[in-house]
Amino acid sequence: METRLELGARQTRALAMTSQLRQAIGFLRLGNQQLSDHLAALAHANPHLALTPSPRITTAQNWLDQFLAAPPAGATRVAPPTGGDSAAPGDAVEQAAAPERGLVEHVMAQLGYLVRDHADRPLAEAFVEALEPSGWLGSTVDQIAIRCGSSVDRAERVLAQLQQAEPAGLFARSLRECLRLQALDQGLLSADFARLLDNLPLLAQGDLAALAARCAVAPERLADMLRALRAMNPKPGASLGDAPQPITEPDLIVRREGGRWTVELNRSTLPAIELRDSAEGGSDDLLRDARWLLRAVARRNATTLRIAREVLRRQEGFLALGPAQLLPLTTTEVADSTGFHPSTISRVTTGLLVATPRATLHFRDFFSAALPARGQGAPVATQRVLHEMRALIAAEDRANPLSDDDIARHFQAAGVMLARRTVAKYRAALGIAGSAARRKR
Repeated sequence: METRLELGARQTRALAMTSQLRQAIGFLRLGNQQLSDHLAALAHANPHLALTPSPRITTAQNWLDQFLAAPPAGATRVAPPTGGDSAAPGDAVEQAAAPERGLVEHVMAQLGYLVRDHADRPLAEAFVEALEPSGWLGSTVDQIAIRCGSSVDRAERVLAQLQQAEPAGLFARSLRECLRLQALDQGLLSADFARLLDNLPLLAQGDLAALAARCAVAPERLADMLRALRAMNPKPGASLGDAPQPITEPDLIVRREGGRWTVELNRSTLPAIELRDSAEGGSDDLLRDARWLLRAVARRNATTLRIAREVLRRQEGFLALGPAQLLPLTTTEVADSTGFHPSTISRVTTGLLVATPRATLHFRDFFSAALPARGQGAPVATQRVLHEMRALIAAEDRANPLSDDDIARHFQAAGVMLARRTVAKYRAALGIAGSAARRKR
C-alpha cells in the first residue's frame, strides 16, 4: 500500500464572528425595553449617539409604577390605547379573574415539605391566610405572631421556610424582598445585584449613570442587571390564574384593519436614536460605531417585523378565535418561509411580547408542536390540546372528576391520538392535581 501526502491550497468563504456581528446577533434576542436599556448604556459611552426616550415611558418611574401595579390574577392586559380594537364580548372567560382559592390551594399543596415541624402548621396556615392575590403578605409578621400566640422569632423562621415556595417571590413583604427571593432562586443575587435592589428608589429617578455608580458596575453590566430585573414578576401570585398575562409593555402590536391583520413595533418602548456627526469628546472610530449601531438596530427591527408577519399570517385563526384554532408551527417552518436561519427565528421569538385585541401574549405562544391525528386527519397543536384539557377539567363534576383515562378517551374520540400517560404529563405541566385530589368531598 502506498501512502501519498499532497499539499495544496483552496479558497473558502466563512463569516468572521466579529464583536459587532456578535452584538448585532444579540440585538435579535432583546425585547424593545431591553434594547432601550442597552442603547442607553451605549449612548452614555458614545457622544455621537443621542437617545430621545419614548413618549409613553420616559423614565424608570413609569416602569416602576407599572411594576407595582401588576394586574390581578388572571386579568387580561390588552394592547395600549392607540386606537386598536377592544376585546370582544365573548372573551369573558379569558378576561375573568381566577378565584383566590387557586393561590391558597397551590401553596397548601407545598406546605407538607416546606414546613416539616407539625407544631408550626397553625402558624404557617396563618401566613397562607394572610396572602394577597398578588402573592405578597397582607399582614405583618408581628400581627400574625400575636394572632397565633407565637414569638416573633418563631414566626420569622416559619416565614423563611414558606418563602421557599414556588413560584419564587411568594410571601414577600415588599417589592425589594419579592425581587430578592426571585434573584436568589435564579442564582442572580450577587453583591452588585443586591446593591441594585437596595437602590430601587434611585432607579425610579431614571438616572442610570448614578445608579451604575451606586452599584459600582459598568453601564453594560447595569443594562444586563436591568434586563434580568424586568424579567421578574413583582406579583407572583397573579401567575397562578388560568391565563396569566405579562405586565411589561408589549414589543409588537397586532390589530385588525381593513379585514386583515397588521403588526407593528410598539414605538412607545423604543427610543429615537439621533446621530451626531460632530460631538465633544467624539472620534472617527466612535462615529463609525454609532453609524453601525443605527444600521444594526434598523436591521433588527426589520427582521423582527418580517418574522412576526409570517407567524401571524399562519396563525390568523388563533388571533380571531383563540387557542382552539392554534395550528402546529415550528421555527424551522418559519425559517423556510422567510429565508432566515432557524436560530434567528428562535432568537427573535424567545423574549418578545405581542399585544393582540384579545390579550398580550408571549411570541412563543404562537408556536406549538404537533400531535398526530387519527387516519388522514391534520395534526393538532399541543398548546390547543392543553387549552382544551384545562377547560375540560374546569367544567368537570367535582364530585366525580375526570380521570386521565377519561380525558384520553375524550381526545381519542375527537381524533387526537393521546395516551393516558401523555395526559398525566400534560396535566402535571398545567399544575393540575390528579382526579383523587380534585374530588370534592
